[in-house]
Amino acid sequence: MEKKYKADNGLGNLFWGIALLFLLGFLFYRHRQGEIIWMDIFYISFGIIFILSTTIREYVITELNFLEIRFVLRLFSKNRRIAVGDIIGLQKIKKNQLRIDKVRGFEVLRVKESDMDALIAELKDRNPRIRIAGED
Repeated sequence: MEKKYKADNGLGNLFWGIALLFLLGFLFYRHRQGEIIWMDIFYISFGIIFILSTTIREYVITELNFLEIRFVLRLFSKNRRIAVGDIIGLQKIKKNQLRIDKVRGFEVLRVKESDMDALIAELKDRNPRIRIAGED
């Protein structure tokens, strides 16, 4: 059974939503002026697909010891996987941001605040070599 943790997409979705509303308002304005609106419809459609394909739905720790990042729509991006064995450190950056130090580089996850401690505990349980920032 996979353990699932909800993502916190932050203000990014709000800003994309405002941009889409702006484009929609522009579409109605141009339609009322009698102009051709096919390109505007194309921009709005692409914007909706882009938002859905970059919005993270959840993080899942799979049976094969991968931390999988799942997106709402997997059109442009496959679900990304981070091997739990490659994780060497964890650090809470903010109340909903978790920095994962890997063997090569790092990654910042935006996890729902209520799921943060459970995710850290599960990752630490799967890989005891992980160091938690602030703990000795």
